Amino acid sequence: MENQENLTDISAGLPEEAQAAGTETAEITEQPSQEETDKKPKKKKKKHPFGAGFALGMILMLLICAAAVFFLCIGRVLYVSGGQGLADAEIIAKANTIASYLQQYSIYDYDETALREGMLDGLMDATGDKYAEYYNAEELAAVFNDYDGNFYGIGALIKQNLDGEVYISGVYEDSPAEKSGLTAGDVIVAVDGEDVKGLDRYEVAAKMRGEKGTEVVITVYRASTDETIECRAVRDKLKKIDVEYRMVTDDIGYIQIKDFDDIAIDQFTDALATLKVLGMKDMIIDLRGNTGGLLRAALGIIRQIMCKGVIFSTEDSAGEKTLFECDGTKEFQGRIVILTDGYTASASEIMTAALRDNGMAVSIGTNTYGKGLVQDFFYLSDGSGIKFTTDQYFTPNGEAINGVGIAPDIEVEFDYDAYMEDGTDNQLDAAIEYLEK
Repeated sequence: MENQENLTDISAGLPEEAQAAGTETAEITEQPSQEETDKKPKKKKKKHPFGAGFALGMILMLLICAAAVFFLCIGRVLYVSGGQGLADAEIIAKANTIASYLQQYSIYDYDETALREGMLDGLMDATGDKYAEYYNAEELAAVFNDYDGNFYGIGALIKQNLDGEVYISGVYEDSPAEKSGLTAGDVIVAVDGEDVKGLDRYEVAAKMRGEKGTEVVITVYRASTDETIECRAVRDKLKKIDVEYRMVTDDIGYIQIKDFDDIAIDQFTDALATLKVLGMKDMIIDLRGNTGGLLRAALGIIRQIMCKGVIFSTEDSAGEKTLFECDGTKEFQGRIVILTDGYTASASEIMTAALRDNGMAVSIGTNTYGKGLVQDFFYLSDGSGIKFTTDQYFTPNGEAINGVGIAPDIEVEFDYDAYMEDGTDNQLDAAIEYLEK
């Protein structure tokens, strides 16, 4: 489940909290009549067998996908309304007719693979689920690498805002990204000259990665100076850092969780142990800018510090409810403040609500994003996969936060100007002040 943006759970295997999911049949419209087809001016057929190749590939693709979803998605059940499904004779005929028209009359040459994948992208877009995605094998591998934490890249952390823009949320110290001049807040416009508008952050990340020693050009818009600039970086092998920590006073520890990836669990464990040795009594957990990640990673972190109680609950498409609980064997005894903002989403909101509703923490900052939905991945036989929403989740108090978010206990707007001027973080200062009372 999710889990990375979203609360989507992805891993080398199937997600742990697998739920059954269903699909609806698509509406089918009429094909052009033979009389209409005959009225078209005839052109000399192009030499390459596009139409035949597309038709054969189309039929095979649809049959493989249908079989793969049923047989290869372990623990999944695919229900097709009316027993008809999407890959019936009429829709196949229509797709082949369209392919034939394109072949005969379009001034452009079309790549068959791109057209097939475009059909699958369109299928997911048509669900009305804004989190639904189709990933080809290469794209899905890039998503796995992102959660695994080892990759060849430039060391830039990227997020996606509410407008769909992909931006730099931070850079690793002494990384190629930092050396290139990229800074937090830069909105990515293009990668190697290719416009990235409309792409999600996983697709942009895949374009930024590559072989060690190769150069990538990142074009960004920087709002602070109202300019578009190009930053050149040479890729290198990097280890993702999801958790950063330090002591901010003699007895207050600070832990920033940037993403809920698999590696975040052990990194949080190390941070917690180190800060306790350094004298931490109370703790600040910074979830600002953290748009989510793996559900199991969030659970693995929450269960290290939470008291006995409900973490959250889910309800699937069949109305079946599931409780996720903590046994309280590793409860943190000090006070906790959680920092939130408009990009605190999904798994971050689960953690915020779990600690707050169980009386273990207060939140300071601004209202969270409001993503109370869970996505799951379904794997196909050729290494590709799809992701879509399978569950809604609720806080321990039973609140549905999707589209609403979580209001902070203490509202403090971030002073961006002060931060840019001298690095002052007024929200962090407010958290320290609260704990020092």
